[in-house]
Amino acid sequence: MPTQTRQTHAFRALLVAGGQAVSGALTRAAREIDGQIGGGDHDRMLGEAVAYLRHTAARLTAVGESLADRDVERPFRVVLMGRTMAGKSTLFEYLSAGDGARVGDGSQRFSRDSCVRTAGGIGVEIVDTPGVGAMDGREDYEVAFGQVADADLILWVATTQATQEQTGQALERLADLGKPILVALNCLADVTDEINLLDMLEEPERVFGGDAAGNLAPIRRHLLRAGGRYLDAVPVHAQAARLALATGRDAEESRTLHINSRIDALTGALREQAERTLVQRRAVSVCDGLRLALLDVSAAVTDAEATASAALTAAMGMQLEFRRRAFRRVDDAFDDLTAAFAAAVTARERWAESVDVDQDTDEINKRLAAEIDTLRAELEQAVTATGGRLASDLQGIAVDVSQDWTGFGAGAFRDLGGRGAAWGNRAVKTGGRLAAGLGGMVLGAKAGAVAGSFLGPGLGTAVGVVAGGMVGLVSTVLGVDKLIDWIGDRSFRSATEIRERRRRMVRDQMVELLKNLRDDLGPAADRVRQDWRGAVEDEVTRQYAAVAVLERSVTVLRRVTRETIEPALTRIDTELARELLRHTGRDDLAQAVVRATRWRGAGIAVELPEPDFHALVRSPATECVERIVPTSADGGALQIIRGLADREVTVHGTGPDRLEVALDEPVDPGVREAWQALARVHTGVDVKITEGASA
Repeated sequence: MPTQTRQTHAFRALLVAGGQAVSGALTRAAREIDGQIGGGDHDRMLGEAVAYLRHTAARLTAVGESLADRDVERPFRVVLMGRTMAGKSTLFEYLSAGDGARVGDGSQRFSRDSCVRTAGGIGVEIVDTPGVGAMDGREDYEVAFGQVADADLILWVATTQATQEQTGQALERLADLGKPILVALNCLADVTDEINLLDMLEEPERVFGGDAAGNLAPIRRHLLRAGGRYLDAVPVHAQAARLALATGRDAEESRTLHINSRIDALTGALREQAERTLVQRRAVSVCDGLRLALLDVSAAVTDAEATASAALTAAMGMQLEFRRRAFRRVDDAFDDLTAAFAAAVTARERWAESVDVDQDTDEINKRLAAEIDTLRAELEQAVTATGGRLASDLQGIAVDVSQDWTGFGAGAFRDLGGRGAAWGNRAVKTGGRLAAGLGGMVLGAKAGAVAGSFLGPGLGTAVGVVAGGMVGLVSTVLGVDKLIDWIGDRSFRSATEIRERRRRMVRDQMVELLKNLRDDLGPAADRVRQDWRGAVEDEVTRQYAAVAVLERSVTVLRRVTRETIEPALTRIDTELARELLRHTGRDDLAQAVVRATRWRGAGIAVELPEPDFHALVRSPATECVERIVPTSADGGALQIIRGLADREVTVHGTGPDRLEVALDEPVDPGVREAWQALARVHTGVDVKITEGASA
């Protein structure tokens, strides 16, 4: 086996092993989160996250298996893409010497699948895909993009007609995916028309005509929005090229039609790309299938982590707010209860003044017992009513607090800061299929709604138990009959004196009884308040137990991102940088690479020890198909910007986690963003780029 092939096999094996490691970590994370779910409303979100983690792990396993079976010595693969009815299939049939079966009838969505053939004349494998931009053509769009990861080159078939919005979105997504793009500007003038055919044979410029630069401008603009650009643009007439192959046509006319179709310029460009970049592009496409899947996973897990973090924060904030409001309401209920107690006891003072003291002691005590029963009923009613209102109010507070936090969503947590956020943002740019799958399940959940669901019905029950306990307490306080002592005294006293003495004795004994009752009821009410507060604390504790599941799940998701997905992406980027350097004869530098970070639209930043860093600066790897930007352990962010900008860079401010620079010449916004992103992901430094040395 040739050395080059052995290297590619080894590279592929490293990638497969990396994918398997991530798949295993996702499976373990799903198992760990699933083990923490013990029932409750949080099952809705976490259960779906668990299912998704398992689905993702299975998909990564499938991607790894596909990669392991991939033919690393297959021909250079060219994928045809472009707007619907642009002439892709006509060009495909010409390049693959087909019978014309895939050529459309002029209607949208004629080709609904992908077709792979060999273009023997130029030694490449060519793939026809459905057009993008058709009405109701989302499925076709995804079928077409399903071929991108495995492509070595995208042949974008454009026309002289306006670029549609979805076509522009497709171009931006291609730029995000980082594939090299060659544009075929296909002329759609129908040369089966006799006049057009004559013009094509004698004055082809009349047929092509138009403003080629103007037609290419929107393509260039959409690519630049994502930091991309096309390799070259070649005007062709695919229909004329196919027509030149038709049997029965005069040989000279066919030769002229072929030449004037300008198809040779396109096939020459494809051949040159295949011969010059085959080995490197093969390494990149071997890498991309797994890498894009990992970026999708990274985006989805990062969003799941952000959603769970937002729900966790909302739930904890909600609980603190609930506790604060609930304690305040308990204090109000305590005030209501003590006021009711005071009123009930004060009413008994009036009884002492109104009782008929001419009755004998037994009758007075009988009436006192009845009054005590009435007092007990009033106190019990006060406790029951106050406790009932408290329970209802606390439930209302729970609902209000939940509603207050319902608007608290995951959006505020999108920019988590640091390296993880950059990886997540990069993955989001790809518009990944897997991330969209999770979005339908978890990301649509409002964090406040999830948090609010933890407020259960147990609180009212707890308050009710406390109220019932208070009723028992009141009964205990008044459980011993309080009797008026014998108040008869007939010795040398008049009836008036006796009556006054008896009333004073009843009043004095009643005052003492009520004083003792007040002394007992005060601590009893305090105990009730503490019990009510305890019921609130128990509810909050119960809520925290449920929220702890979210907290542990956030930890698991964060660990998967930080300890598995990000290192796997870094390993892939590092191995790709080494592989490209080896294929360009820079074996010494390939072995010296410490780590690498790839950002589409910018290039690959590689960290090297000082001697090797300076060697690559002096002799750049210009022959690599991806731009290699050397960095050292120190000053990496500025080195990246200087390496990418290739122009004067003025430093306006710097710090351990920030860098502000100005360029003497403007760059397109998409390119600037790509440079900033690469610097941030590779170094952890936030870079701000302005234009003009005095900016």
